[in-house]
Amino acid sequence: MRRAKHWSTGLALLLAVAMVAAACGDDEDAAAPEPAPTTEPAPEAPAEPEPEPEPAPEPEPAPEPVSVSLRLPWFPNTQFSGSYVAAAKGYFAEEGLAVTINPGGFDVNSITLVAAGSDTFGLHDTGSLLFAAAEDIPLMTVATYFHKHPGAVMALADSGIETLEDFVGKRIGFAEGGPWQLTQAMLAKNGIDIDDLEQVAIGFDLAPILDGSVDLKTVFATNEPILAELQGFPARVFVPYDYGVETSANALFTTMDYFEDNPEVVCGMVRAISRGWEFAFENPEEALDIVIAIDPENLDREKEARSLEAIKDAVLTPDAVADGIGSMKHSRWETVDEVMRTYGGLDVDVDLDSVYSAMCYS
Repeated sequence: MRRAKHWSTGLALLLAVAMVAAACGDDEDAAAPEPAPTTEPAPEAPAEPEPEPEPAPEPEPAPEPVSVSLRLPWFPNTQFSGSYVAAAKGYFAEEGLAVTINPGGFDVNSITLVAAGSDTFGLHDTGSLLFAAAEDIPLMTVATYFHKHPGAVMALADSGIETLEDFVGKRIGFAEGGPWQLTQAMLAKNGIDIDDLEQVAIGFDLAPILDGSVDLKTVFATNEPILAELQGFPARVFVPYDYGVETSANALFTTMDYFEDNPEVVCGMVRAISRGWEFAFENPEEALDIVIAIDPENLDREKEARSLEAIKDAVLTPDAVADGIGSMKHSRWETVDEVMRTYGGLDVDVDLDSVYSAMCYS
């Protein structure tokens, strides 16, 4: 009986220990931290697509160039280098102009053609434009590219004629026109009576002075003295401009209506031709190439090269350098008017302010 009681006691002890152990195990389970839930990283949201760039606006179409024509007073030569170079180098195009250059000739009058509307612009002498105004032909001159009129008198270098005073008693051959009118004005201004010279009408032929039939001859300084020198006859030239008779030539003009209705076109022509002259004097060989290509059968390079050099003196006067190639002065128009009244037969009052405009130089 004692053994049973002892087993019971032991069993009870074992059960107690087991219960304690179980209780301790429950406490550990309660204190252990629960594992952190594992979460997959959220996928990145897809980037919003870049906005499509707006298409560039279509460029504005270039305006159509304005088509105009320019009528020369004579056949192609370096006298018109400014215009030919302006066409060849794109200066007209840069002004928005498409310019057709039409030649002149013996029976071609640029004043008549522009007045009739056959040409938009023309080049001509200032004296002739005054006569047009006297006849109520409504034209407007906008530039004079030869500041110094090249009308002159020529003597051969070996003639002994060195001053205006040496003209007295000599035979002078002349052709009617600007050089003769300017020669008479030059002599009068310098105290020499034209009647103290023997006057012979000879036209434009050089032969009378080359063969000694006359001692002096009216000429254009940019052309005829050069022709004489190329034939072996060096010449001395007397230009009225240098003796106090300051007039201009190679005038650009259009109709009054066109001038008033198209001021930008008018000044575009003035600017382009002026640039053409600048280029010609800075690049004479290229300018000669351009001009001679217009009429290679009739233009001699040596003659045209010498002519271009002589023209430089007519175009680049101190006034032109200061005020712009082709710019005008009222005083020169007054001198033209005086010469035409005294020696050219102009007998109608002309309002000079209605004949020319310096608009493109203001």
